[in-house]
Amino acid sequence: MGRFMRRITIEELNARKVTELGLDPSATDLTSIEAISGAIRRVASFACPCSSATLVRNVVKPMRGLVADISTFKDITEDTLEAVVAHGDIQEFKNFSDEIGRGQSTLLYAAPASFVVRSTGSVILLGVTADHLSVLTEDMASRIEYVNHIRRLSPKAGEVLPDELRHLGLIEISYQTWLKPPAVEKPSQLIARADTLLDRATPSREIAGLTVIDSARPVRYYRGRWCEPKKLSGNFVGRRSQAYGADLWCYVHILEGRPVKMIDLPLKGSRWRGCDEAWHLQLALDSRCGNPQQIVVASGLGGRRFLKVFSPVPMWARRRWDAVGEPLPSSDCLFSYRFPETELAEELRFAREALWLTELSPFQRPQEA
Repeated sequence: MGRFMRRITIEELNARKVTELGLDPSATDLTSIEAISGAIRRVASFACPCSSATLVRNVVKPMRGLVADISTFKDITEDTLEAVVAHGDIQEFKNFSDEIGRGQSTLLYAAPASFVVRSTGSVILLGVTADHLSVLTEDMASRIEYVNHIRRLSPKAGEVLPDELRHLGLIEISYQTWLKPPAVEKPSQLIARADTLLDRATPSREIAGLTVIDSARPVRYYRGRWCEPKKLSGNFVGRRSQAYGADLWCYVHILEGRPVKMIDLPLKGSRWRGCDEAWHLQLALDSRCGNPQQIVVASGLGGRRFLKVFSPVPMWARRRWDAVGEPLPSSDCLFSYRFPETELAEELRFAREALWLTELSPFQRPQEA
């Protein structure tokens, strides 16, 4: 008797693929941040080095017909990739093989399997394994806690988890090395350094595809702050297009809508990504002009507090919050974290001093720009 192929349902396919990613199909599906993060790491294991556009395309394309709105799924995948890169599972480097005259581009590389030890004794798992084959024991793999893009593993009684992980070939990264935080300074100091470099720059000609962040626009809607220069004057964080590759980050002096001078970000010799430098500088610019970016703290169950953020922050801030808090899905902000009450005061201090964020109460109306 011949074999017959049985057509499986979308639900069955969803469950199979979620299981392959090491997740519980009864608790999540392929559109969850946990599953998208797992898919990103899986694609990275065979596609990297590649561009971010290539990685996103390889994650999104198989989902056609499985999700109702593929465009929204692509946006979520792009945002999730940003979180995964900021977290350290995937690393971004300049592509030094670009041909002269074709502009600059960046490539994504899968980070090696590694871990960071938290103060609680648990570890944060980082990196990607070749061909998506886990080096962890079956018992360890079953104990991984998946929270959005983060994978945490707690030790059992009597288990020296760092020793076990090193024995399995994972690389231990110190907490401070992973965070790589810059020195805390005033907004005026950061702006002054950038302005000095901009003043020394060669006058610019027309800059193709230039868009900038207008500090006068409301800080609660990040995408809505981007605009064409038009009649603007001053120094602005921006992005410019290039013939090949993703748009480049820059800092530009504009006079009545016309770019006069420009420097690219990241600066030469910097250890940060272009977006990290740009977002850090924008935080400073907003603070100086009296329209600081905002956070909202709301209460939750079990003595937990929610910190809501409305604009991107540099990777070193996201990594700190990844280690201390728990990222949560958000609909009324760009991203949010849940913190134990014992950690909240310190994280609010960090937000004020290192990121120059202003705290609003959940019931306080945002200031209109």
